[in-house]
Amino acid sequence: MSNDRYKETPPGGDIDEAAIDRKVWWRIIPFVVILLVIAILDRVNIGYAALTMNADLGIDPAFFGFLSGIFFISYVIFEVPSNQFLVRTGARIWLTRIMVSWGIITILIAFVQTPVQLAILRFLLGAAEAGFTPGIMLYLTFWFRKNRISQALSVFFIAIPLAMVIASPVSTFILSHAAWSGLASWRWLFVLEGIPAVIFGGAILVYLQDSPKDAAWLGGRERSWLVSRLDETRVQAETPLAIPFRQLVTTPGILLLCLCGFLVGLFLTSLLFWIPQIVNTSGLSRSITDTGLLVMIPYALSAGVMYAWSRHSDRLGERRWHVAAPLAVAAIFLILLSVAHSPLVGFILLSGAIASSYAAYAPFFVLTLETFSPGLRASGVALVNAIASVGSFAGPILLGLAGGNIGSPGMTVLFLLLGIAIIICAALLVRNDSGARMSGE
Repeated sequence: MSNDRYKETPPGGDIDEAAIDRKVWWRIIPFVVILLVIAILDRVNIGYAALTMNADLGIDPAFFGFLSGIFFISYVIFEVPSNQFLVRTGARIWLTRIMVSWGIITILIAFVQTPVQLAILRFLLGAAEAGFTPGIMLYLTFWFRKNRISQALSVFFIAIPLAMVIASPVSTFILSHAAWSGLASWRWLFVLEGIPAVIFGGAILVYLQDSPKDAAWLGGRERSWLVSRLDETRVQAETPLAIPFRQLVTTPGILLLCLCGFLVGLFLTSLLFWIPQIVNTSGLSRSITDTGLLVMIPYALSAGVMYAWSRHSDRLGERRWHVAAPLAVAAIFLILLSVAHSPLVGFILLSGAIASSYAAYAPFFVLTLETFSPGLRASGVALVNAIASVGSFAGPILLGLAGGNIGSPGMTVLFLLLGIAIIICAALLVRNDSGARMSGE
């Protein structure tokens, strides 16, 4: 089939591109941001629950790291198959299945009696949620053109730090005030934060459409024009039924993307679970409420930096340097953090490292999307995200073994090594970009 079909302009006069972009933006982006906020809340609320739950269930730091990370074992196993199913079944049905199932499991966590029961449900939670984030990323490429996708992804990914901004006061408020019907407050935390996933999962079927050609809120000519400029039809037609592992692993640049994803996942995701405890034991916080307010700071900063940097990447149409530069800055903060002696200085450096890493987030995943052909995009994005999830599994465990406190010898070594590894990764990204320019690619 010729690609010319996807470049034709529908007859009937000019199309108001800006008006179409606005319609798509306000229809899709706010809703998927809410979905990701709910996903992150249900993924990391164990970090806030741990402030009182660990004592109730007899969980030590090392086992808590395992509980946090076990989510990602099943997540990695089912990530790529989940994205394959999304292409075959349609986004609405599959995303609904994902959200409703993880919401039910989150609620069930409230009733665990032993650490083993908690570990089993955390494993099932990862299996239920597998494919959600890369699935939404793929879904957005069905609606946004190349010059808009980075900005769309940046706002979507802002939901991650935004979720932490919301989770901090909400979760600490529940922990401080909810103790009804004989249930401990940490149990109510899982119930109250699991219900929205079930509700919004059902709303997906009503509110979202699988692709622009199904969107009744666009005019006929608008639908035709938008479909002609997107890869959605090619993704649907060219995605193989079996997972194309050989094609994926031989894609140029895939190993470097996986390495970067692994390192960022190891750092950022582990902190989503551990930062409430890190702040609570730093000496900067005098209460659970103080902890919630302090945790908000690096993530509120991350949201602003993330959006501004991603817009800059879109304006220039450049990805590699927009990934490498903030990663290098984050690495410098981590290396300095390894020698920081003051809790306040340590918190400032940690906040800078978090914000810099999030700045690279959207350009990194746009670079990932652009690396794969339409037929490999579903599997490729899921594969890179799965490797990032391996880092997300290892990170919480390493932080737990390191003691979970800034300034401890284990954390000092961990942050130093991580900073060095991230700098090397950033340098390789720049080197690959320079090599591609010299070869004329």
